Amino acid sequence: MIAVQRNELKTGVILSYINLGLGTIIPFVYTPIMLRMLGQTEYGLFSLASSAVSYLSLLSFGFGSTIIRYISKYRAENDKASEEKTYGFFLALYCVLAVLVLVCGTIIAFNVEPIFKKGLSADELSKMKSLVLIMTFNSALSFPNSVVSSMITAHEKYTFRKLVDMLATVAAPIANLIALYMGFASVGMAFAATVVQFMMLPLNAVYCSKKLHIRPVFSKMPRPLIKEMLGFSIFVFIGSIVDMLFWATDKVILGMLSGSVAVAIYNVGGTFNNMVMNLSTSISGVLTPRITGMVIKEASKEDLTALFIRVGRLQFIIIALIVSGFTVFGQSFITLWAGDSYADAYWIAVLTMFPLCVPLIQNTGLTIITAQNKHQFRSIVYLVIAILNVVSTYLVVPYYGIIGAAACSCIAYLLGQGIIMNTYYYKVTGLDIPMFWKNILKMAIIPALMSVVGLLILKQIKINNWLVFFVDVIIYSAIYVVLMYIMSFNDYEKNIFSSPVKMILQKLAHK
Repeated sequence: MIAVQRNELKTGVILSYINLGLGTIIPFVYTPIMLRMLGQTEYGLFSLASSAVSYLSLLSFGFGSTIIRYISKYRAENDKASEEKTYGFFLALYCVLAVLVLVCGTIIAFNVEPIFKKGLSADELSKMKSLVLIMTFNSALSFPNSVVSSMITAHEKYTFRKLVDMLATVAAPIANLIALYMGFASVGMAFAATVVQFMMLPLNAVYCSKKLHIRPVFSKMPRPLIKEMLGFSIFVFIGSIVDMLFWATDKVILGMLSGSVAVAIYNVGGTFNNMVMNLSTSISGVLTPRITGMVIKEASKEDLTALFIRVGRLQFIIIALIVSGFTVFGQSFITLWAGDSYADAYWIAVLTMFPLCVPLIQNTGLTIITAQNKHQFRSIVYLVIAILNVVSTYLVVPYYGIIGAAACSCIAYLLGQGIIMNTYYYKVTGLDIPMFWKNILKMAIIPALMSVVGLLILKQIKINNWLVFFVDVIIYSAIYVVLMYIMSFNDYEKNIFSSPVKMILQKLAHK
């Protein structure tokens, strides 16, 4: 049984990175086509509608993490009856919430004019209404689907879960391009996304029923347990509000005050942050049930710290390559990829990417404090910081535009996710933060030096075509890997890197 779980975990990580590769390569080819077919205004409008509708996801009230936590708990206790009751309870609850999403989304759709009339034209306001209505239906569909997919994650069935994610990764851009080539523009893209979402629900539901043999039992839950779940979820919910204030509100404010073109540029800059975030969570995401099990079995602080540092180092190795590489080549990439009109997206990405590295290499810490039910403080701190970010952004945007909005987010992230949360991890959770940063700062020397040298070289050499760009990136990546392997990797990391290489060489030798 343990061997099977380990295989699932390894397969989950591998498939996560395959999916991540697809999620990076496909947008690389698809996004420039989409941007040129839509145009800046239409793309900005689509992004703005998506940001406005994303607030509806708050109606999940943070129950997503609660489902995984309690299902993992009941699995560890071999309590299948409680699993099925919890499944039924949340499935029924989320169906009710989905109806609430439809109501709230319809209200937003019929009020886009008073909200965005300063930044959008009459034609844009009309299209915005249609986009919000379609995206609202998509959001409603995602609610019951999230319950079923959370069940699969809690059962550590990563192979199936990641295969479904890969299917969605491939299907979404294909459906979008079909809609664009048929001339349906942003409205067609919104409808295509809804069709893909509709496909996911029966796939997950059938797997739960036929393979996991878990069926929802709709019976009354004990009131104390519901109260306990609500107490756990409320602070996860606050965390969701914070994420929304950081990642959606900037674009909404820009749409209100600066128009759809500003939203388009800001969204392109934010795209690179999403890639880095997905890269980081590919490892930590599959560890959530395992960490929950460790906490329930009262693992020592030393064991949790060891896991925290081990995963953080692996995440840093990958993230540092991406972030340092983007710092050097990002401006050239955006010009070649999206066009000169999106040049400012580089500064948006840089200003938000660097402070984001801190929580991304520490997101195992978030999983630990969530499993320990100690995430309340984080949620409150982030909420205060996020509100300050929104207020400062609203005040700064009229004077400094998209750069000002990104700078406000940068400062807020450094303060909240950097200084305050590291103090909390150290003082309250008991994680050895000084040891963590001692590890990371030693590893950071190579990417820091390579960024400086790379920028100095690019001042003398202009990258004006894709061939030169890819050659330079390959050389940079190769130097990074060699230097990190020699000077920064520990034995565990060297083994992770060298094992697949040795296996390939052995297979080639036998041929």
